[in-house]
Amino acid sequence: MATKKTAKRYTEEEKKEILDFIETYNKENGRGGQTAAIAKYKTSAISIGNWKKGPGKKAKAAGKAPKAAKKKFRNPAKLIDRLHEVTKEISKAEMLLKKLTSEAKELRKEIRSAIDSWNHIESIY
Repeated sequence: MATKKTAKRYTEEEKKEILDFIETYNKENGRGGQTAAIAKYKTSAISIGNWKKGPGKKAKAAGKAPKAAKKKFRNPAKLIDRLHEVTKEISKAEMLLKKLTSEAKELRKEIRSAIDSWNHIESIY
């Protein structure tokens, strides 16, 4: 029968040493300090994460939905003004799209005509 392993308790000094190691490692290498600390000190990512949060702060419960954000109310007059601006921009974009679509149609016609002319010339020779 396997014996149950008890969790190691870290002193505040040990925690500080590990967190300082992570900070130093990240400054020198950009990232990866926590992974290096886990390997070096044989601790868990969960423990380190809890230490980073500081004393008295608990990790969020898994699967718990975040609190609803406070609804932000904006001035209706400003919203209406913005709606008019957006509508104008949409109209401009639609006009440009119509113009580009028409140009693309004309280019397709010209390409077909050029290909037909080319094929006609080749058939003569």
